[in-house]
Amino acid sequence: MNLFPKIKRCPSCSVFNLISINGIAYDNDFQSLKDWVLIKIFNCRKCKAKLGLFLHNRNQEESLIWIDFFKCQDHHYNNLLKLENNKKKYIKFKSDKKYNSTLKEIEDIQNQIRLDQVKIKIKAKIENKRMLI
Repeated sequence: MNLFPKIKRCPSCSVFNLISINGIAYDNDFQSLKDWVLIKIFNCRKCKAKLGLFLHNRNQEESLIWIDFFKCQDHHYNNLLKLENNKKKYIKFKSDKKYNSTLKEIEDIQNQIRLDQVKIKIKAKIENKRMLI
């Protein structure tokens, strides 16, 4: 348990938030953040975005992540990992046709991730303006 609150900037709206940590670790459901421990889940004081404070197991580095924004990327993590492995394999065997099709699939998935993230940003801005009105 930490007596002093931490001050972190929201990745959504860039407002500073005071975070008090109680020492309880939450379940980390993110596949791409296996080495990280989720130590706090809270909502931003301005934009009400759901944020998570993560702590790295090895080097004790802290990171504040917008959970809804990151879920877009984490949803496709297994597919991207499989396609990256295939891409490396096709480079070794010099099969250009399979390599190009794999690159196209990776690009399509990344475009879908970007599209989902943009939708979340727009939704957050609309909700933010409703709160101000």
